[in-house]
Parts: sequence; C-alpha cells; structure tokens
Amino acid sequence: MGLIESSELKSTGDIQAPSIAERFSAAAHSYQDHNKLQRLSAASLLAGFIAKGNLLDIGAGPGTRFETPQTAITMPKVFALDIALGMLHKLKQTYPHYQSVCADAAQLPFGDGTMDSIYSNLALQWCADFPAVVAEMARVLKPSGECHLAIVADGSLKQLSALGLRVNVFSPMDELISAFYLEQWQLLELKLVPMTVHFDTLKALLYSIKGVGASVQSHSFSALRHDEIFRLRGRKDWQALALRAETLRQSQGLPLTYQIAQIRARRLV
Repeated sequence: MGLIESSELKSTGDIQAPSIAERFSAAAHSYQDHNKLQRLSAASLLAGFIAKGNLLDIGAGPGTRFETPQTAITMPKVFALDIALGMLHKLKQTYPHYQSVCADAAQLPFGDGTMDSIYSNLALQWCADFPAVVAEMARVLKPSGECHLAIVADGSLKQLSALGLRVNVFSPMDELISAFYLEQWQLLELKLVPMTVHFDTLKALLYSIKGVGASVQSHSFSALRHDEIFRLRGRKDWQALALRAETLRQSQGLPLTYQIAQIRARRLV
C-alpha cells in the first residue's frame, strides 16, 4: 500500500484497543485544557527534531505545529495518525492540510519506505505490543529516516501511588530500548527525562490525567468506576484524599512527576 493521498479523514484496519480509542475520543474536546505535560514534552522533543519530507505523527491527538522558520519554505507533508477518531476530528479543525488517518500504530497503513521521519509524543506507552510498533516504524521509514519518540516510562506518577491511587503500569527504559534491533537501527539519543507539572487543586491534577484519556483508580475502592474517581464513596473519602494530597504541595502547587523516555533513532540502510 502506498501513501494515502486524500486529505479526508480515513479509518483503516482493525483498531485493536477500542476502549483506548473511545476514551481518547471522549477526551478530545477537553484535551487541550489538561495537556500541560504534553506541551512540556513536545517542546523538549521538537528541540532536537527537524521536520522534512513525509512526516508521520503517531498518536497525533489534536495536532502538533511542525512549522518553524527553518521549515517554512519546505514544509513537510504531515500524516497524522491516531487510534481515536474524535481526536482526528479535532485535529482537522486546526490543521486541515494534514492527512488524517485513524489506525493502529502496530498496523501502519503505509507502504514500505514511504516516510522520511516519524514523530510521536506521549502516545506509544498505550501500545500493547511496542516491539510490533517499532518493527512497523522500521518498515515504513526510508533508509536513514529517523524516529523521535517521547514515551511515558516506569517510575511515573509516584505522587498518585503515595495517595493510594492505582495508575497505569509503564515499561522501563531498558525494555523500550530492547525493541530496537541494532541490525535495523542506529540509536542516536536515549535519555530519561523527569518532568513535573503542578496544579492548584487535586481535582485539577486528576483531571489532567482523565482529561487526556488516561485512567486512575483507587486501591482502597476496588469497585470504583473510571468516571467516579472524584466521588469515591462519599464526601468524607474525597476530603480525606484531598487532605493527604496537601502534604505533597510545593510552592508551585501540587506536583505530578513523569519519567519520559526520549528515544531518537535512525533507520539503517
């Protein structure tokens, strides 16, 4: 299969994680109200990234601005891929010229050697089979094409664990790196970057996670549904949780710390 040329929104292949797609689609309209971490991570990842040629943005969400003074003349052709159709509808409002494709990162609907570069900011931690995603990136990249990835890694969200909240389990850095076979890849840069965002209230902190489609549950209340995190099982439970959170407060607000794996790699010839 070659490149998808139409600028219309397309859905291709079987989405393997409908619950994730539905959750992120539902978060599309509120995403940019709660994406402090995404903006911080994007600024760091874009600082070492030069967009050119055919650019694939995996987990594009509501979209990323790739144009800079250096790329204004030779703007890349952006293929924005996301598992959540709602996110892509939001993206098209801001970036109508992007080629939007609803598909799974482990089943990229592009031909071999069709992409010059791949960018992905805080999306691939949701993939059930990360090695399959890396293999697909190697397939669609041209020789010497590069991927620039930011992935939430193990050790993130320790403040929530301290509050007795159960969060997603993330892969450690060495496990992520092991997916890049050295016969196919030159690893250009590998680093684990701690990033802390601050919030005025516990509710705002938790909405920063829920608002971008992720999930939090309570160890103490195993029957808690995803949309009941703020109610817990009563006003007293919430007040007790909020008081515990205040013990973590810093001068900038309530902290939430992520460990972000930044991986920059080049596809070998």
